[in-house]
Amino acid sequence: MTLDINLHFSRGAFRLEAQLSLPAGITALFGPSGSGKSSLLAAIAGLARARGRIALDGEEMQHLPAHRRGIGLVFQDARLFPHLDVRANLLYARRRARQPRQLEEVARFFDIEGLLDRAVTNLSGGEKSRVALARALIAAPRLLLLDEPFAALDGIRRSAFIATLLEAQRAFGFSMLVVTHDIAEACALAGHVVALKQGRVVASGAFAQTARTPEFQALLDPRDVGAALPPAALVSGHAAGPAALWLRADQVLVAAARPSALSARNILESRVRAIVTEAGGSRLVELDSPAGPILSRLTPEAVDALALAPGGTAWAVFKAHAI
Repeated sequence: MTLDINLHFSRGAFRLEAQLSLPAGITALFGPSGSGKSSLLAAIAGLARARGRIALDGEEMQHLPAHRRGIGLVFQDARLFPHLDVRANLLYARRRARQPRQLEEVARFFDIEGLLDRAVTNLSGGEKSRVALARALIAAPRLLLLDEPFAALDGIRRSAFIATLLEAQRAFGFSMLVVTHDIAEACALAGHVVALKQGRVVASGAFAQTARTPEFQALLDPRDVGAALPPAALVSGHAAGPAALWLRADQVLVAAARPSALSARNILESRVRAIVTEAGGSRLVELDSPAGPILSRLTPEAVDALALAPGGTAWAVFKAHAI
């Protein structure tokens, strides 16, 4: 699947312009609140009027009504029909699809077989999320759009739902565009990222590389500045197969010599690539490690005490639970 977009959208004083070509797989639509993420999703789905072009695998979509685009949409609040039970919610979507999947297959995959006769008002937040995803996928969409799908979930249920999304994408082979402003969620899900700011695309491309650009890093809260690392290169507690893991700069210690007798499981010999002075005076140290680039935030005194300099050797140290 490829999605080609050249859209112009306006609502009041807000303007959105987006020219993109997105590959198959999972793309994160990332940016701060008010940057236009949900507006772009609504325009792609056909729920908001926008000028320009939307093409899915070369087929023009902009003049088609929402129900004929073959695009599924899951909102952050699930939006299940409260007067119907779970089974009826799924059947409603199935009847509207051209080539729907079997209800039993989808219910079994999402482990909701025991919920089919339950009223949706009696579901937990995690159950509602799984039912909403099942309802979208039973229609066999070519593309699935998710608008802040984790907003109503706590940490444990959020991790479980991320794992479910990744498993579903691999099992059913659809592509996803996921709106989020949480960098760890975007990193765990997506191989591709589009970053928005004030209605403009400021960065787009493969996640690990794009997340290192100054334009992308500038969108992050200082506490979230960091880098995406491949799970296979690290000792971590993640067994659900995330696309990558986000390691924040504040979670990385730096040693001038190889440390020993530590509880930290990740100790990576690295080369200092650069040292940048941040606005508050702290130093952001960029390290080239066997797992990829790593950032660490240090005080000026620590940089001096460790005699860190570009081209020198240092060890990046962090605990498994940090990622």
